[in-house]
Amino acid sequence: MRTPEDVEARLARLREAWPVGSMVGDVMARIGPDVPRRTRRRRLLVGASLSGMAAVAVLAWVVLMNMPRDLLAAVQQGLERANSAHVTTTFWDDRDAPHQSHIWYRRGEGLRVEAPGQVIFEDGKTQWSWSTEPGTRDPIVLRQRSQGFFTTGLMSKLALPDVRDDWGRFRDPDLDRRVDGRACLGYTFALADLERIPPGARPADGQEHRARILAEPDGRIALVTLERRPADGDWRREREIRIEYDAHVAPEQVAATLPTGARVVDCDQAFDSLYPLDRAVHRVELGGLILAVHDLQPLQDREGFYVVSSVRGAPEFLKQYPPRRRPLNPEITYLDVATQPMTNRNWGGKYDVVGLGEANREGVEYRWWAIVPRRFFEVKDGRRVYLPENDASARPGEPGRLDDLPGRARVPLAATYMDDHHRDARGVSEEVSKWVEIPLPPNRPPTTWEEVAARARRDLQVMGAGHVGWLLGVAGGNTPGGPSGRPLSRFAPDAISDADFAASVRRGLDDVREWDEVHAIRSMDGR
Repeated sequence: MRTPEDVEARLARLREAWPVGSMVGDVMARIGPDVPRRTRRRRLLVGASLSGMAAVAVLAWVVLMNMPRDLLAAVQQGLERANSAHVTTTFWDDRDAPHQSHIWYRRGEGLRVEAPGQVIFEDGKTQWSWSTEPGTRDPIVLRQRSQGFFTTGLMSKLALPDVRDDWGRFRDPDLDRRVDGRACLGYTFALADLERIPPGARPADGQEHRARILAEPDGRIALVTLERRPADGDWRREREIRIEYDAHVAPEQVAATLPTGARVVDCDQAFDSLYPLDRAVHRVELGGLILAVHDLQPLQDREGFYVVSSVRGAPEFLKQYPPRRRPLNPEITYLDVATQPMTNRNWGGKYDVVGLGEANREGVEYRWWAIVPRRFFEVKDGRRVYLPENDASARPGEPGRLDDLPGRARVPLAATYMDDHHRDARGVSEEVSKWVEIPLPPNRPPTTWEEVAARARRDLQVMGAGHVGWLLGVAGGNTPGGPSGRPLSRFAPDAISDADFAASVRRGLDDVREWDEVHAIRSMDGR
């Protein structure tokens, strides 16, 4: 169970700016004046790996999460004119059964979202959410500062696709009709019409996908319908979003009435409570990014070190490169600053990294991971024969050992930029990295994988409140083998036991150990 104490939410800017405020503005306010930023248009990857519902999801994401700047302004103005709004989203499952979610909004007061299994309230300052799944006992209400949902969530549901400026050429007069008594113009967009789709690319399932939109002449969107059609088949609705402006919404529909007996967990306080930056064991600034180590412990039998680290932008970096807002769902908005590549992989010539967990909130990312020495071996007569260890460095700048300094440890810190400004000529994101020497905390004797797995799980039960943190491991039932190992799975901290999570981590360790096999180089004649 999550256990952080209930505290008051901290920011109130959105009440005055409602409905156009956002968490990005709040973050910028803490570091200095706003800097104009360029909106990055999201690249779609479609092709052989995109099939079935994935293709529909891609189309839905683009339609719901992007819009040209002029339309965004028009819709914001339309909503500012409206005293209320009611948004109904209907989606159909594979059996063509309909399911609905609703959003009610009153200007200056707030909004309420009712979706299958969940309720969300926002009042411009604070968001509350809780599960309504059958069998839920002792309800837990997650409270956090407003994620700017009106601009990042509800606004996005009113969006036209992110098409070229000549979007008017997608007019479809045959769709023109009145919606709620207002004349609307029709538009039809196919997947191939969306910007940045590679020429000739199409979903691997062979189906066609399109969005049909009805908009008032002033840009207010009234109806969005997503459809797909199999080869030689009929068009089938996947999702329909209907917007009613100035609808009747009673004040009690947007009042935050919490479930009786609910326990409130403050997500912001939970995330910040365990590993504040000012108590980090070590910190370094690289390329405008602050990388910090918050916990460090040796593993038994010289198997390496368990590490908790974080990355965030330095104040001047954030002012120069304001983070992009990325809505994940109605509860969560990511600020894309940087990410740490601490998942199961080889690191340099002599080490492996094993990932245990991740959490991300307000542009700050934490990772739980371990750095372990590689144990090279050959297979002879069906058995592993381990090669002698040595303290020589395998690559320039890489240490020969992690533990050769008394009372200190050597660990790598690294981060990949997530903004558009830090990309090379091929469009690949740039990285920063450095091997650092860190003092060992006095209360951290060598420990087991089971202990650090349990500690990571406990950490994420607190810091992951609000679905911003996950455990990483190899799920049971995955067959070993293959050059890349078994895929990593994400586990909710409350959905897995300590023992099962430790087992998933050990499966990942076994996979990276497989990559330590070496093969003798033979001459051309086979000797």
